[in-house]
Amino acid sequence: MLSACSKGQFVPGVVGEVVHLRDRFPANTPDTAWMAELGKQKNWVILSGDAFRKANGAERKVLREQKLSVFVLQSSWSSHTYWDKTAQLVQWWPRIVDQSAEVDGIAMEVPWLIRGRFRQL
Repeated sequence: MLSACSKGQFVPGVVGEVVHLRDRFPANTPDTAWMAELGKQKNWVILSGDAFRKANGAERKVLREQKLSVFVLQSSWSSHTYWDKTAQLVQWWPRIVDQSAEVDGIAMEVPWLIRGRFRQL
């Protein structure tokens, strides 16, 4: 849905392919494995509800090493319904795209409230 909504809405080349993780990797792929693979391919930005705090920091280490940018939905997102989260994500999407185009290798938290600000992780 975000891919279709992005067509023609941003400067050409700013948004490439928007895919769900499971469309590229099996569901049981360890986080560190798919992150390392995306890092080899470059120019990927991760949007996740997972703060990557497992495995003694191994995930965050790979994110830093591969210079991947990640936007993590604040934990408060989990208390909302699917459709509310979808609507809110569509509202946040232009800001996420703009921020990810400005800096590589960033880790930002996305608050629930659209009037909020990204918080660096």
